[in-house]
Amino acid sequence: EICAVLEAHISPNSDQARIWQQLQHYAQFPDFNNYLVFLLARGQGKSFEVRQAAGLLLKNNLRAAFVSMPPSSQQYIKSELLPCIGANNRAIRSTVGTVISVLFQIVGVTGWIELFQALHQCLDSNDLDHMEGAMDAIYKICEDVPEELDVDVPGLSERPINVFMPRMLQFFQSPHASLRKLSLGCINQYIVVMPSALYMAMDQYLQGLFVLVKDPSADVRKLVCSAWVQLIEVRPSILEPHLKNVTELILQANKDSDDEVALEACEFWSAYCDVSMPPEGLREFLPRLIPTLVSNMVYTDDDESLADAERKTNPFRTGTRI
Repeated sequence: EICAVLEAHISPNSDQARIWQQLQHYAQFPDFNNYLVFLLARGQGKSFEVRQAAGLLLKNNLRAAFVSMPPSSQQYIKSELLPCIGANNRAIRSTVGTVISVLFQIVGVTGWIELFQALHQCLDSNDLDHMEGAMDAIYKICEDVPEELDVDVPGLSERPINVFMPRMLQFFQSPHASLRKLSLGCINQYIVVMPSALYMAMDQYLQGLFVLVKDPSADVRKLVCSAWVQLIEVRPSILEPHLKNVTELILQANKDSDDEVALEACEFWSAYCDVSMPPEGLREFLPRLIPTLVSNMVYTDDDESLADAERKTNPFRTGTRI
């Protein structure tokens, strides 16, 4: 019955009000979420869309109901999620990572030691599905509650971030773009909070950025620019010794073939001015910087119309809106 409702739920022409009523009825059963995690984890023969729908519904239910569930159901849900971190299907892995992140926010490391152990095993497995699934889950945790991995945990000899950080830095050299992207994305989440694990590995991190700035993946190059923007915003003293090299590379990124990379690189100049870095540091780059920024300006038709209107109403105004 649940499968039939979920199949109708993802159908564009279904009666969503009626389906919502059915799901609300099922939610009254104490083990309803057990069925959902079973479908997500073991729903062989069912479409990936139905399994995903079960996982997303489970995620929403956990936010509101996990703490009031019977302990046996709580443990069942945890135990079913862990083997699916490395599921063969990327969509299922991603959904499992989302559910894990939500559940982690509720219970923390101390309430789910097995998660930390499972993620560690997946990262060391050398199996792409397992490594990618673990990194996806870690990324989502870092995105939501990065500080929760930088805590002392009874029963663990190291803080989780101290164990994950070296592995993530190693993934900078992975032949798989997905792992390079996820690992860099994870570490970038820690620039603001700056745990000792990242501070002690800062030289390795910066050297990794200098290599990844030429990565074939535009997503990775964009994250490199984002890292430099964050560093100059909140940790300018760390970037200052490397500022000349970084400025040169940002100038090159402003001309990147991918518009999103070029746009992210532009944020660096705004951040540079906001933190009041020494202006002489930019002086030698101005002959190249100004033409680069001007040549990459984009105007919409509305912008041009507004500029013309402004010039007609104010003959002394000759500038153009940017």
